[in-house]
Amino acid sequence: MASELSISRIVEEFGKYYLKEGQNRQRLTRTLMQPSVTLEKHATRITTEETIYRAANYLFGSVIQPFSTDFTPVSNLKFIPNEIKLRQVKTDIKIIPNDIEDSWLGFLSANNCTIKEWPIVRFIMEEYVKKQIEEDRELKMVYTGKYDPSSDQKVPGVCMDGIKQLLIDGVQRSEYPINVISGLGTPTAENILDYLEAFDAALPDLYYGEKVVIFVSPQIARWFLTAKRAAGHYFISSDESINYKIDFSHHEIWPCPAMAGTTDIWATTPNNLIWLTKRFTPISNMQMQVEDRFVKLLLDWWEAVGFRCNQMVWVTAETVGASATDTASPADGIIVRSLYPTVEAAKDVDHESAKVSGKVLGDLPEGATVKVNYGTSTSLGTLSSSLTASSGEYTAEISSLSASTKYYYRLEVTIGTDKYVSETKDFTTTAAPAGGGGAA
Repeated sequence: MASELSISRIVEEFGKYYLKEGQNRQRLTRTLMQPSVTLEKHATRITTEETIYRAANYLFGSVIQPFSTDFTPVSNLKFIPNEIKLRQVKTDIKIIPNDIEDSWLGFLSANNCTIKEWPIVRFIMEEYVKKQIEEDRELKMVYTGKYDPSSDQKVPGVCMDGIKQLLIDGVQRSEYPINVISGLGTPTAENILDYLEAFDAALPDLYYGEKVVIFVSPQIARWFLTAKRAAGHYFISSDESINYKIDFSHHEIWPCPAMAGTTDIWATTPNNLIWLTKRFTPISNMQMQVEDRFVKLLLDWWEAVGFRCNQMVWVTAETVGASATDTASPADGIIVRSLYPTVEAAKDVDHESAKVSGKVLGDLPEGATVKVNYGTSTSLGTLSSSLTASSGEYTAEISSLSASTKYYYRLEVTIGTDKYVSETKDFTTTAAPAGGGGAA
């Protein structure tokens, strides 16, 4: 955040006159500002001396096995690192205190003290800078921020990656990705109660008795409360009667100011969301420099948000813009997945064959199959044999194709009765060589 705050702008607004009428700071008002609340209420604050905070997710597999006299150890312990990078940010303000002295705001000047001790300086620090930092963090960094070191814009939104960017990146991790819940559709005022209960029901039973926070926009939160009241779930007799709890669980929704205007929905446990700061000092410790009747206010620190454990984060497919479509889903149409199939552009395409490759981001359980589905229409219809990964990639050699024909294809992962598919891409075979024909 950077600003050049010349008091002359205020002088122009009110006229360059000073009437000594007992004015005080109560005469100065402005619209409400958004306090920083999301991290304060639902994140674990960690002060660190590191610029990269490293945590490790660990997975235990089964350890019990039938008895035998032989020593037959199983090695099912796996550590997967999570790195959260703190970003350095700053606040620079320039003030010209003398401009106020013969203006209507003269009561904010002072005698017998240095310029930087004038009330106007303290007023700007406490009433403007401190509150504006909180608003910038809440509305432009915590959720919607996207780090861009190449940007020449002096705005909060490019200072660090916010939660939405972490969710998008997290579902595409090669190992231990964030869980995606798909099949819910779009939340509306009419379906919001069933929608959020279905989202909550998709969480593992293991978390039934644990506190989980489901983050939504303030508008969705109002829909939810209105729907609960309309359904007769509770009666409101006072502010204390209002509650955001999901019935029959320890889970609750939270109206996140930074998510205003979206239909995004995601959830985690309170101790899994962390707020990292380095060299973070109160506004009262802001550095002040006086130069040529200017007062410069300078403050800098490091900051980041992140998750300790990806498998304790759930998000709707619509929130992260997941391009994959799920088919052959359970009866309720809802799938929770922690894997993400992707497919690449076809290679070595000729008049009768092509090579198709793809990846599956996430660990596949035993019995899962990976195949390519292809055909001459978007309905596809022809499945390759089961594929085995080589260097992390699944590759299928598709043959017996027709010349000069457009084919559609995608990667499909089948786990039991559930199927997860990549986006659908296409390629066109080349013309048949002279004197020959396409494949029969």
